[in-house]
This record gives sequence, C-alpha cells and structure tokens, in this order.
Amino acid sequence: MSYCEFCFHNCSKQYLDSIAPELHPELIEIVSQLPKRLTQAEINKDLFCYLTAKGWSFDSLPAEFNQFPISNTRINPKSVSTLKKTNDRSLCTTSFTIEAKWHSDFAKVYGTKLVQIEVQFGKVESMFKDFCGFRIAWYERRLALGIEIILSDPGQYFSHRKSSISGMAYFEIAKKTLPAIGLDCPICLIGIK
Repeated sequence: MSYCEFCFHNCSKQYLDSIAPELHPELIEIVSQLPKRLTQAEINKDLFCYLTAKGWSFDSLPAEFNQFPISNTRINPKSVSTLKKTNDRSLCTTSFTIEAKWHSDFAKVYGTKLVQIEVQFGKVESMFKDFCGFRIAWYERRLALGIEIILSDPGQYFSHRKSSISGMAYFEIAKKTLPAIGLDCPICLIGIK
C-alpha cells in the first residue's frame, strides 16, 4: 500500500540522498506509520511524535500536547520536558537577515545541511507562505532542502467532513504551483494518502 506520494522541485531523490542517505527512507517510514485520523490536529500530533522521536527540532508543541500517546509502540519518545530542553528551535528560523520572524514547523541538520519541514493542513494561501519561507532560507544560504507535507486529497481523507476543508492545500495544487511561481530552491512535496 502506498502511504504517500513525492514530488521533487529543483531536486530529486538523489539530491535527498546527497544530503543524507537516510533522509528519504526516514520520511517514508514516518509517513507510513501515520494512522488514519479524524482531524488535522490529530495528524499534527502524530507527526510531532514521529519527527521528534527521529531527532527533528520543532518550533512549538501541538495544541494541548502534554504527553506522547501511550498506545504508540513504534516510537521511543523522550519526555516532553526533555524534548523542550534539548530542542534547538533556532534551526526552524526562516530568516536571520530580514526580520521575518517566521519559523518552519520542524528542522534537522544532516552533517552541515539544514532541512526544514512545513506541515500544511490549512488553506492554500498558507502553503505559499511556507514556500516563501523556504525561499528566504535558501537565499540566506542556510537551507539545503524544504519539505512540505500536505494531504494528497483532503476531500477523500476527510470525507466525513468535506464542508470544513474547503480551500485546503493539497498535493496536486502544490505540484502545479511550484513551477508557476518560479522558485529556485529545492523543495520536496510529500502528499499523505
């Protein structure tokens, strides 16, 4: 079963391998472990658990997050207090020069190469802000790769509440938008099925 789909903009799987051979398999592993959820907030919490368990720094804790799910045996989480102490939020900073004060959701350094992740289950407009953040960090010569995680088909995934997801970002619109807006930075799109 395919859990996700990828689109590489100004990069390739080989480019991800050049950053770190474990990067692409790690992303597949994380997305393939995600259980089907009823809300975006639940998916955000799951992604937070899986990414931080793999050593990703984060911008902020998900809303009302005070412990890792006990039923999840696939991860070996640190305590929330330990995560807060060891978190390097500065890795999530979009810009150090233009005072944008934006942060990506997650970030990790592989060797000397910074990779940032944005998880976008909001409106299409928010996806553009994510792309802009990647472009700014690339312009500052800090970012090696931006990763945008979105749903492949929100209408299908959230078929039980279609009216509440109108205008949500989705894989095909992101894939069509990237070449149209002319970004020169490497971005990997991941669509959750």
